[in-house]
Amino acid sequence: MGKSTGRRAAAPAKRRAPSDPRAVARAYLEAFGNKQWDRLAELLHPDVEFKGPGGSFHNARDLMAAIRRMDPVLLRADLKRVFSERDEAFIRYDLVTNTSVGPVDTVELLKVEDGLVRSIWLMFDQAAWSAALSEAAGRQAAQPTA
Repeated sequence: MGKSTGRRAAAPAKRRAPSDPRAVARAYLEAFGNKQWDRLAELLHPDVEFKGPGGSFHNARDLMAAIRRMDPVLLRADLKRVFSERDEAFIRYDLVTNTSVGPVDTVELLKVEDGLVRSIWLMFDQAAWSAALSEAAGRQAAQPTA
């Protein structure tokens, strides 16, 4: 047996969020596009404010529940552009679905506070997204039940 030094092993360090809005936006989209839901939740302020065509959310828990419901239709997010100024980042990406609709043009304006996403304003091609959801729902309904 080895000699005890009396020291405990250090707990693994929690990954620190970047503070630069551009870096936060990239990390946010990477986590979203790779369906790394725990990592995405770490990047959100607990009281994140979200506004988009489908409604509003006022905390990370409710927003993450809505995002997780996208899992069956989301393949990935392909980043096109990131712009940042002061505490905001604007990201333009293709939300790639597993439907015949193809990518859905999407933009988000993120406000970053202390390295966390504090607010999100989302806009996307509503017709394309609705068609993707409709196709996915049709596939789900056509599956035999146990």
